[in-house]
Amino acid sequence: GIIGPAIVYNCFPLLLFKLYMLGWTLGAIYSVPPIRTKRNALAAGLTIATVRGFLLNFGVYYAVKDALGAPFSWSPKVSFIARFMTAFATVIAVTKDLPDVEGDRAFNISTLATKVGVSKIAKGATLCLFLNYVHAVATGVLAKAGTFNLIPMVGGHAALATVLLARFRQLEPEKLASIKTY
Repeated sequence: GIIGPAIVYNCFPLLLFKLYMLGWTLGAIYSVPPIRTKRNALAAGLTIATVRGFLLNFGVYYAVKDALGAPFSWSPKVSFIARFMTAFATVIAVTKDLPDVEGDRAFNISTLATKVGVSKIAKGATLCLFLNYVHAVATGVLAKAGTFNLIPMVGGHAALATVLLARFRQLEPEKLASIKTY
């Protein structure tokens, strides 16, 4: 755990070091006792969404710009991907325990899935992810011409939203195989 911070501190701007250490700290408190935020659904979701959504995407963009000697400026593409992936990572964090719900119940492990139920979580996650795709399509349509490649931005996200809804319609929350397919 000290080599990474030392490299970032010595090779990158202070802002990148602070972002790196935020991710490092969140990763540590996610897994290491006594805090272990992974034991709390909300704390785990926020941790995963922050690190996988924002810090990873923004941090890599900023690090590459710095390594190339290019000045930092906000990019509509990076802003979009950081926002989109933060929402996506949040959905992953909420749904990650769905396939384990039977075992969690059998061993009396309290998770969001065991408390709320697979069906409700799947509905909420599907709605959030669907709205994320709708926002991506709207972003592509409403952005200044040339900002995004419209085929993947509009067509790709619309197609993925369609697949998401089809998978949700096929979901049988009481069947493990169906949960895994979803």
